[in-house]
Amino acid sequence: MAKKLKRHDDQQTAEVVRMSSQEIWQAGLSAFAKAQEEEGKFFSMQLFEERVLRALSSIGVPTAKEVEALTQRVDELTRQVIALGGTPAPAKKPAAAKAAAKAPVKPAAKKTAAAPAKTKPTARARAKTSAK
Repeated sequence: MAKKLKRHDDQQTAEVVRMSSQEIWQAGLSAFAKAQEEEGKFFSMQLFEERVLRALSSIGVPTAKEVEALTQRVDELTRQVIALGGTPAPAKKPAAAKAAAKAPVKPAAKKTAAAPAKTKPTARARAKTSAK
C-alpha cells in the first residue's frame, strides 16, 4: 500500500516542485531571449546579403547560380561537339596571363668602368655655365 505522506513532507515536496518549476521557467525565458537575439543577427545578416546581391546584380555581376548554369551548358555543348566527331577548343588563358607570358624578361643593363654613363647637366649647372 501507498505510504501516506506527513504534512511536513507535503510542504517539502511542494517547495521542491515550486523551485523546479521556477528554474524551468527561467531557463525557458533565457532560451527564448537567446533565440530572439540570434534571430536578430540572422535577420540582419540576411538583409546585408540581399543588399550585396542587389548591388552586384545592378553592375552586371552574375550570380553563382547563373555561373553554374553556364558551366553546365558549356559542358553539354562540349559533349555534343565530341559526339559529332569534333575536338573541343582548348581553354583560353585570361588576358593578364597572356600578357605576362608574352613579355620577355630583360636583363639589367651592366655598367662598366671603361664607359661612364653620360648624364645631362642639371638646371643649376646650366645656369652657372651660361652666367660665365
